[in-house]
Amino acid sequence: MDGDGETAHPRSPVAVRARGEVFRIVQVQGNLFVCSRANGNCCCGWAEKGRMPFDNTLWSDEWQRRKIRNRLHLTFTGCLGPCAVGNNALLQIHGRSIWLKDLNDAALVPLVFDYIQAMLAAGVVLAPPPLLVSHVYERYLPPPTSPFIPFGEALEEPGGLSHLDPVCLMDVDPATTRSTVEYQGRVIAFCAPSCKRAFLADPLAYLLS
Repeated sequence: MDGDGETAHPRSPVAVRARGEVFRIVQVQGNLFVCSRANGNCCCGWAEKGRMPFDNTLWSDEWQRRKIRNRLHLTFTGCLGPCAVGNNALLQIHGRSIWLKDLNDAALVPLVFDYIQAMLAAGVVLAPPPLLVSHVYERYLPPPTSPFIPFGEALEEPGGLSHLDPVCLMDVDPATTRSTVEYQGRVIAFCAPSCKRAFLADPLAYLLS
């Protein structure tokens, strides 16, 4: 169980080859892309174009507070389009793309994360809650009926989740990192002091199974 009482999904790292090396990567349930003026877009966040201006921390602070970064990644991006309905965000979760528009009220941010956490807990895509219905739309055509085809070489690697930072899921060598903690009889390594602090504040929220 994690810090919010949700059941953690069992996961194992996969071995992914890049630049002639093999890296352990833990697959996550999804990614939230937020269109941000600070990241080079042309409309979202521009008050002079009728959009709510916002600092990226409006989203990142809520994401951090929810302690879901090892299940759902947050990315700030330039133009997502279509600009006419910005502020825009794109949520990809459980294999589905959910487009969000007209996010021009700061009160919508926790509602989006409530929706995300409900789907993480359920393990399936859910219909948007009533307060978000008018902010969700379909931009992509429906997927073809062909079966899911995995891409690339991703081989199961022995070793489980040991030597993985439980907060950011980076592969860390306990022998070389400066940030470690002993917890429940084992040494947990972190990529940086910030991840160690986040873990110590609520270990159960970041333990992976």
